[in-house]
Amino acid sequence: MSPRRRGRGGSRGGRAPTPHPGRGPAQPARGQTPPGRPPETAPDDAGLLEEEIQAHREIAADARSGAGADPQSVAALTTFLRSLGMDPRRDPEYTVTAQLAADFFAERTAALRREPGPLRPSRYRGHPGETVRLERIPVYGMCPHHLVPYFGTASVSYMPSDRICGIGAIARLVREISCVPRLQESLTQAVADAIERDLEPASVEVTVRARHLCLEMRGVEQRALLVTEARRGPPGAPKPPPQGRR
Repeated sequence: MSPRRRGRGGSRGGRAPTPHPGRGPAQPARGQTPPGRPPETAPDDAGLLEEEIQAHREIAADARSGAGADPQSVAALTTFLRSLGMDPRRDPEYTVTAQLAADFFAERTAALRREPGPLRPSRYRGHPGETVRLERIPVYGMCPHHLVPYFGTASVSYMPSDRICGIGAIARLVREISCVPRLQESLTQAVADAIERDLEPASVEVTVRARHLCLEMRGVEQRALLVTEARRGPPGAPKPPPQGRR
């Protein structure tokens, strides 16, 4: 047998055969799990896949100035989501989940890091005893216990003394105060306190009606409407008429 034929069939001196380029087993692409290996043993690439890093950069570039979450929050949320099984190494649907969820929480808790601005009053030229009322203001709060939303509407009614403010300012006040995870009862009180402080009306009443996903999605899983009220001023102050059923 010629040396050339022996070189094809085996090795001389106990040396392992060298696979021919292109004839060996196919190598997995970067970021993919080799066949037969469980996903848990796949390389972590320092905690993020290249696809994740690129997606996070794109989202951060598109986020509104000051509204995005900091990298530490994204990293912590990434670890938490993976502990639940939401791992982008297994399912690409989760590639941007950590960044988007962190941005959401940063936006809906913004009032924890900045105080809502005061209402800018203007002179009231109406008659004493008349009321100003703004109804069906959208409310999107967050339960402080489960961090899931509650949503509904608010109505604000006050009897001016010598100050009023723009209706957009009241709607903005409700939105800013709702950007703190707090009970609906506390949110209602906070809106009434802010109006009383900045406008010094003869009386003020705030009513919030909302559905709570912590009630509907867990526990008793029942749909109900929670109604909370806050009043400031003399006990005999007139109340707004009840809203119709929606």
